[in-house]
Amino acid sequence: MSPSSDFTLRSPLSLVVLALLFERPMHPYLMQKLIVERGKDKVVNVRSRNSVQQTVTRLERAGLIESSTPSREGGHPARTVYSLTDEGAAALLDALHDALARPALEHPMFAAALSFMSVTTVGAVTEMLTRRRAELDRRIDEEQISLDAGRRRLPEIFLIENDYIITMLEAERAWIDRALAAIRAGALTWDTDQLRTDALTGN
Repeated sequence: MSPSSDFTLRSPLSLVVLALLFERPMHPYLMQKLIVERGKDKVVNVRSRNSVQQTVTRLERAGLIESSTPSREGGHPARTVYSLTDEGAAALLDALHDALARPALEHPMFAAALSFMSVTTVGAVTEMLTRRRAELDRRIDEEQISLDAGRRRLPEIFLIENDYIITMLEAERAWIDRALAAIRAGALTWDTDQLRTDALTGN
């Protein structure tokens, strides 16, 4: 099948699947197993068993990977093994370089909630951000333990995204600290009822 000229790697999982096939041909079950074993499920969503298979199907349809005749190993059912095409290898490098070089315009739920937090009260926002900070503390500790364990058996290049995740979580925690400090100091405040009245009267 010829590669689709307008196909783009729209999801992180597409990038991960191509990167795994860059290592060696494999079947989707092994891809999913390696993603979880290597902790890559922290950066791609594979909670649905069909996620990898659906991605593989799209990549094959685009001509970026190709399948071989299903083969049976031991007592396992016959599985289709996929390999990277030349076009797939080129697409992998293009997508990887682009993702590393260009900040993406993403639309996280947290930012959307912040933009409308005036819908609720100052007290509620203070409580929710305090809860979020505690959850960030827990996640940072958890990620750090995982990173420290990984460093005892893996080169740093295979753990770089773990370090990035921790850094981003720490940055968010620092921002929440500043926001909470501004609320407590009265520098960040609002009256939800007054804002609704102003909106209704066009003020």
